[in-house]
Amino acid sequence: MDGPLNRASWLLRWFVRPFAGQEPSFYRAITACLLAAGLFWQMNALNKTYTTRINFPLAWHYDSVHYVPLRPLPAALPVTVTGQGWRLLRANLGWGTHPADLRPVPLPGTRYLPATAWHRGLQNALEGVQVTEWAGDTLRLTFDRYATRRLPLTLPPDSAKRYRASFTPAMVTFRGPASLVNELPSPYPVVPPQPSARGKAEEVEADVKTPARIRASVPTVRLRQTRR
Repeated sequence: MDGPLNRASWLLRWFVRPFAGQEPSFYRAITACLLAAGLFWQMNALNKTYTTRINFPLAWHYDSVHYVPLRPLPAALPVTVTGQGWRLLRANLGWGTHPADLRPVPLPGTRYLPATAWHRGLQNALEGVQVTEWAGDTLRLTFDRYATRRLPLTLPPDSAKRYRASFTPAMVTFRGPASLVNELPSPYPVVPPQPSARGKAEEVEADVKTPARIRASVPTVRLRQTRR
């Protein structure tokens, strides 16, 4: 019966018959020709112009000694670019490319980086590639000044009602964004470890725990507490 399966089988045998019974060198030559053709096709495709979307890395430069961002600065920015296939491949893989240098003015109250500033930084970094679409008009930023406060230490209110305490050192310096450091209570509470049930004076080590983005000058202090 001359059905579709029989016709397909006949076509397959007709196609394979010239390759049957050949020397190994024949198959090596065929493989080399196929690889060369694929490489030529790939190189020809990469010489054409394409449009694609990439996440391009950013490098931030600002006065980090006196100012601090209140939220993490973006490490990359999605943009749509047009260029030769070779250049787009390099940009996607990070070959020979450098992050876009962005230089915000980190004054408190700064809420964004103007579009002209980061457009220029991206275009300079993407040499030979045209940026055709940006992720948005602005990059949102929030900066604050660094501030320090030297505060005395105390027990939390519930522990202070039952125990007396002395700390070594008696005062600790805190550093971080001014808006957060200025809200720290004075004196600053340090949670003690479990006190002795015998009520005798003991010297123990207690952690100085701080809110996120604030650092204390010492991680621990020596605490001597007695029951009132």
